[in-house]
Amino acid sequence: MRGRAWGLAAVLVLASTWAHGNAGAQCMVSMPGCDSGRPTGLLATFACACEEAGVCNIGAFCGGGGDPMCPDQGNNGTCESRMWHVRNDNSCIPSQTEGLDPQTDCTPDTTRFSPTCPLTFTVLTRGTAQFRNVFGWYEVTGARPEVDDLRVMLDCDAAAGERVVLDVRSDPTYGGGEIGFFLLTPEGRSGGGGTAACADGNCCASLDRYRAGAGFLYFSEASFSDDGSVSHLNVYDSRLTDRKFYFAWEDTYGRSNFDFTDLVTSVEGVECAGAGAACETDGIGACRAGVTRCTGGELECTPIVEAEAEVCNGVDDDCDGTVDDDAPCPDREVCHDGRCVPNCDVSDEFVCDVGFECDPATGFCIEVACRGVSCDEGQICRNGVCAGECEGVVCPHGQQCFRDRCIDPCADVSCGAGSICRGGLCVPGCGQCDGVVCGAGLTCPTVGGECVDPSCAGGCGAGTFCREGTCVDACDGAICPRGAACVAGECVGGEVEPGTDAGTTTRMDGGGSTDVDAGRTGGRGGNPGCGCVVGGEEPSPLAWVAMLGLAMGIWRRRRR
Repeated sequence: MRGRAWGLAAVLVLASTWAHGNAGAQCMVSMPGCDSGRPTGLLATFACACEEAGVCNIGAFCGGGGDPMCPDQGNNGTCESRMWHVRNDNSCIPSQTEGLDPQTDCTPDTTRFSPTCPLTFTVLTRGTAQFRNVFGWYEVTGARPEVDDLRVMLDCDAAAGERVVLDVRSDPTYGGGEIGFFLLTPEGRSGGGGTAACADGNCCASLDRYRAGAGFLYFSEASFSDDGSVSHLNVYDSRLTDRKFYFAWEDTYGRSNFDFTDLVTSVEGVECAGAGAACETDGIGACRAGVTRCTGGELECTPIVEAEAEVCNGVDDDCDGTVDDDAPCPDREVCHDGRCVPNCDVSDEFVCDVGFECDPATGFCIEVACRGVSCDEGQICRNGVCAGECEGVVCPHGQQCFRDRCIDPCADVSCGAGSICRGGLCVPGCGQCDGVVCGAGLTCPTVGGECVDPSCAGGCGAGTFCREGTCVDACDGAICPRGAACVAGECVGGEVEPGTDAGTTTRMDGGGSTDVDAGRTGGRGGNPGCGCVVGGEEPSPLAWVAMLGLAMGIWRRRRR
């Protein structure tokens, strides 16, 4: 069985208190200023945030002429914003702008973050600030961070253009939770407030100086900042680069000029709140499955797969509303319940088991008592009666119950280098961007590999798994369907499964019957718990997302 290669939203996901974003919000940002004939401010900073190094997209002053528009309209490169003059403009500050707008495109309530990739932080500007501020991160606990828990990323000497790559996950002090960011200033203190001047004439901020009583701390969680709930941070979603945001800080106690250029950094490898959640698009079949993504603070549901050629796997791959229609199988076989099985009507070596009969129209063996019986979704026919599937079933560790059968959906899936199987799908392995995110207590010993529990030295043998330092039998607590017994992590024996909907099953008599559906053999290659064994009715695309247990995303942000 092929595994559909779905990417994962293994990015830095921003967690915040807003539900639908703040695109179009009016942000408290001052208008551009002028310095030595050149515009200043956050808009000018974005006009110099370009794909080409050393470029600013600020058009020169025309100075008159027959053309009312300047010949140079700011087309100096691909940048977040551009500014250009028209005739009779102010000689310093252009009146025409386009692109990322500091006053309307911020997402002011973004406060907490969850790292899943190494992140690249770049200093864009320190503006005209006299304070040489420090920028860093902390782990979110719900309480104000202790000074000893703050981790400096950019010290007071980090200049514009300096880049720092941070992999929070590799920090031995990181506990695996959400993170926030902080700005530390060297401002002097006076009467419970700030002096607007460097403490003791020293403009270099540091944690040691803060411990000694110099400077102020401001957090992305504004309520923890030294001046209360005043926000010192504006966050902007890049219009050029996927998963890139800009962090613009204001560094004066109580804030002063609101230019938000006292420290501006870009962060690559981030996504906004609510992104990566399973959702349903307007598509059908496999194309209905989607994940939420964020553009400028607005969440939207984006498909995670496109229509593909139909394969016998129990999924509507071509998104035409019919599962496994015309799905190819080898000669003398038919596609049933997501796998190719012998056609009972043409096979010379194939007979139906006692209680079953061959349906020539389909080539399936059907339970005689279930002839003509059609069950609702979530039910199967047993002895002529529709009953809920998987009722009371607890599958062995690593397996899941589907249509009254415990299966390992990855048992017959082979993935390429750097990928692993999750829920029957090949996805990028852990430790890499867009890769699997390891859950609490798990580590990633090999980039592109699988997450493991490090508490069991040397790992655990077949049929067992690691739980808090002890290798436990995979059958521990299992309740197999149809009275089957759990042996070595597999459900074997028990009653014959009469199949799905019309009560179909497959029986082969090569010197002893093999019960395909009871989980002893199955799928292509005859491996137990074949990854391609799925029900005759199409599983919800959201169920596939849930099986992965991951925030998924292969989206690309739609640019304005």
